[in-house]
Amino acid sequence: MATYSPTGRNLINAFTFTAEINHKPKANGNHALFLRITEDRKIRRIYTGFDIPKKDWNPKKKEVRRSYPLHREVNSRIEELKAQAITIKAEVRGATASVVFDQMKGKSSTSFFAFADALTPTQAYNTGRNVRSEVNKFRQYVKNENLAFADISTPLLYTYHDWLINVKGNSLNTANTALTKLRTVLSKAIEAGLLKRQDNPFLGFKMKEARLERVRLTERELQVFSEIELPVGSLLWHTRNYWMFAYYAAGIRFSDVACLRWCNINDGRLSYVMRKTKHIIQQQHSIQLPKQAEAILQHYDSSERRPEALIFPILNPNRNYLSDVDMLKEISRKNALINKYLKLICGLAGINKAVSFHSARHTFADLGRRKIKDVYAISKLLRHSKINITEKYLNDFDTEITDMALDKLFGNH
Repeated sequence: MATYSPTGRNLINAFTFTAEINHKPKANGNHALFLRITEDRKIRRIYTGFDIPKKDWNPKKKEVRRSYPLHREVNSRIEELKAQAITIKAEVRGATASVVFDQMKGKSSTSFFAFADALTPTQAYNTGRNVRSEVNKFRQYVKNENLAFADISTPLLYTYHDWLINVKGNSLNTANTALTKLRTVLSKAIEAGLLKRQDNPFLGFKMKEARLERVRLTERELQVFSEIELPVGSLLWHTRNYWMFAYYAAGIRFSDVACLRWCNINDGRLSYVMRKTKHIIQQQHSIQLPKQAEAILQHYDSSERRPEALIFPILNPNRNYLSDVDMLKEISRKNALINKYLKLICGLAGINKAVSFHSARHTFADLGRRKIKDVYAISKLLRHSKINITEKYLNDFDTEITDMALDKLFGNH
């Protein structure tokens, strides 16, 4: 039988059984108390069933202070769980931390990556693709295909976040997005009963806030972008047409531009059903097209075109898509290609910004609020479901306005 030190340490197999509290308090201000099972750097946690005030926890002795009314009961529960863990480790040949944990929890373990890989095909195409990408980055970091949910601790999330920034070179926004996708997987695991809500490592994880940069063109940059000479009929020329049409059509998304047909244009109006992520939102949207948008359409019009024909040569009109997912994959590929050409155009125009197709939407929102100063109208044109979404959207553009106000007030320039 293996031997253990008084602290619960297996002198042969380097096991430790230590009580700890979650450093993040619950809504009532108390902290969850766990028994942490550690084998080398692999960690499992068993909830004791008790939540205590942080002031009543002795971090050196790893026990509840006498100041807590139920200190005997809680400390007794800690010792009981330790004894169970030690017994399982001693009696089960080759027991690992995972085995001890599973025996105590009474159920088999599930690999985080196995669950995540099975989850993404059930999600909307774009959502699933983004989650899969971030899961694979996490896989690269931990280098453990059999990583169990209990192995994912709050400290691990912090070290992974730092790795994304310092090793992968991700921005704070990108690193935060990566952790958000992992949180999505853990939330689904909780719904599936594979992880208890109180064991979620994100309960103790706090992301550093980063200001979201919504790239958009100024009025002057927009003029240069629209007037720069490009070879007619080239992909550069088409790319600018697509982007400018999206801008003039109140920030219509790339997926909608790619799928527009001539039957969507009637009497100078654009009418379409907005396409977003998993499925089509069943709500018709109709706007009056400005003359600038109609001028762009004239480049693609012909007397032979049919009402059901695609307006822009983005998707292959002769290809039969087997499913919506198949079409979304193709739209995603085309979007990536167009974004590359947008960067080339900006380079030729001397615009030093990471402009994407979605920047047409940001540009419309920013310049629109400057000229018409009607948040409700902009909200409707952007097809936001709630006006507070638009307000939050526009708030990201306010830095430039406040800077200009200070310049006017104090004459800094």
